[in-house]
Amino acid sequence: MRSVWLCVWMLSGQWAAAQALQITEVPYEDLMALKPVVETFETHAQTSVRDALRIEQARIGQMLSGQSLQIRTGRGRDSHWVLKDRTATVPLALATGSEAPVAKVVYDAAFGRQALAGIGPAQTGAGNMRLGTGVVTILFDEPQCLFGLRTWLDGRQDNLVMRRHPEGNMNVIFWNEAGEELAEFRRFLDQGTVEAGYIQSAGSYPEIRAVTIQNLDPGGIGIDEILYAPMCPMILS
Repeated sequence: MRSVWLCVWMLSGQWAAAQALQITEVPYEDLMALKPVVETFETHAQTSVRDALRIEQARIGQMLSGQSLQIRTGRGRDSHWVLKDRTATVPLALATGSEAPVAKVVYDAAFGRQALAGIGPAQTGAGNMRLGTGVVTILFDEPQCLFGLRTWLDGRQDNLVMRRHPEGNMNVIFWNEAGEELAEFRRFLDQGTVEAGYIQSAGSYPEIRAVTIQNLDPGGIGIDEILYAPMCPMILS
């Protein structure tokens, strides 16, 4: 399969040495039109993720081997896990930095269906529940060219806490095969259902080997309908 995408990449004339890889945020529905793999988590209802959850062409866990976690307090006075040391070891593998389970598939009223929620650190005081306040990392079997997800964000009112920290109320980080950070995207003021899509430069060779999702959203977030595919289309309308 990789040889097929290599031929497409070579024919495009966009050599890695001549063009730096770019990942761009695009409408989620545009990526759906490319018929990617879509994981709805419906077949994994009530699954607790201790080390990793196997889905089609990927595994889901907490973080990459070599990375570490730290606690940040969100605007809702709830504690969240976020990455501290982002340096990943190769070959890439999933790792856990907190007590298992690290995530769970639960019914999410925001979607009316099952969704994945990272489990955060123990809460203190009047903090919200731990579900949705953890880090989630998707490690693909082979590099992908695009990625998307649906979530619900509560970015209303005062976001000073989120603006002081790089995670925002949602932070999506992309990694290549060498464990290097390709790009990251943040949301700060979004509220309600968010459909986020990301794609590499047109005609480029797929390089997205892993994706990490972390947040400081009040009460945390659920992740639903993640999508991904290895082909980098020449043109995305």
